Amino acid sequence: MAQYLVNLKNKYVDEFQSSNHIRELIPISNHQDVFDKSLVEKFHTFFNYNKIYYKKRDLTVSNIPCISYEGDINHFGLSSEKYDTSYQPFLPTWVLSALIMILVAKDQGFENIIDIGSGDGRLKYCGSILGLHSVGIEIDKDLCDLQNEISISSNVKYEIINSDSNSIDYMQLGLENTMIFISALPELGEMLAYAIMNQFIKNKEKSSKVGITLMGSHTYR
Repeated sequence: MAQYLVNLKNKYVDEFQSSNHIRELIPISNHQDVFDKSLVEKFHTFFNYNKIYYKKRDLTVSNIPCISYEGDINHFGLSSEKYDTSYQPFLPTWVLSALIMILVAKDQGFENIIDIGSGDGRLKYCGSILGLHSVGIEIDKDLCDLQNEISISSNVKYEIINSDSNSIDYMQLGLENTMIFISALPELGEMLAYAIMNQFIKNKEKSSKVGITLMGSHTYR
């Protein structure tokens, strides 16, 4: 599944150009057999209710009919800069990549996820539709409002915590069988990751069934 997605992404990025700030694609559910069709429909719902994306177009990538969703995150990027403790710029993970990460976490026996810096809530959205209890921590109120709008409109429920991730006592969240996702890009992101992981190191007896996934890339800073 991951290799399928990598090939699809590469073809999409190489062959189709766009002047929009962000873009990603979702296969049309009736024309693919890799992802569960009901899940794919829920992803289209996510984008249709997500006001970051204002344009969509039909494409065929590797003989697979898809819809390309395109938009702009500049408003939210500027909004997050007003917080002194905002360690990471808002740069969304592709929804299909989020799905694969959640599937791996579920396959490893995790029943809950916590997304640190949850942005527009896409990781939580994937977690919820796959049956995991999903919590997101996001410092930017505008992004929390967007998460709430998507949740209500799509009827996909998850928990939203509008707070600085470094001010939270994670031991109070009930961490049994929990995978924590941290956007840990180089430099700024690693400070966030170290601060959170130190809580678990100091409280090993309470966090023995906690997994940590460091998201991000050193290729795109």
